[in-house]
Amino acid sequence: MNEALAVDDKQDAPELILERDLNYPVEMVFKAWTDAAALSKWIGPVGFSAPDTEFDARLGGAYVIPMISPDGSVHTARGTVLELVPNERLRISWAWDQEDGSSGHQMELALSFHATADGTRLVLHHTKFIDKAARDQHNQGWTGSIDKLQTYLTG
Repeated sequence: MNEALAVDDKQDAPELILERDLNYPVEMVFKAWTDAAALSKWIGPVGFSAPDTEFDARLGGAYVIPMISPDGSVHTARGTVLELVPNERLRISWAWDQEDGSSGHQMELALSFHATADGTRLVLHHTKFIDKAARDQHNQGWTGSIDKLQTYLTG
């Protein structure tokens, strides 16, 4: 399994790019990201669960991912599908619910799925972070999530 990390430290909009080679077909990896039942089994940092995930996989569709931390607190990400090209690309808005129920800072997550000789190269590009600290926290979360995705795909 290959992983590459690139970070962009522009003060106004830090970015995160993760690449991972997965030994599974593109269709299987894409479905793991767009099927709510599949997504609920692996999304979230290590130690978190997300059993009540909802994902409407169509252009303009909404998603809600309530992630339960090991201490029982819930952290909910939600957004809208901005672009969907089956087995090639998924782009969604991404924001965390705030304590008062309002939406937090709006970010974007773009995923691309590339067929390789051994399976799929997944490229995750998360943009529009409010600051470097938020980017670094998401780096940890996404790295753990992709590790959990690998375990999920392995079955």
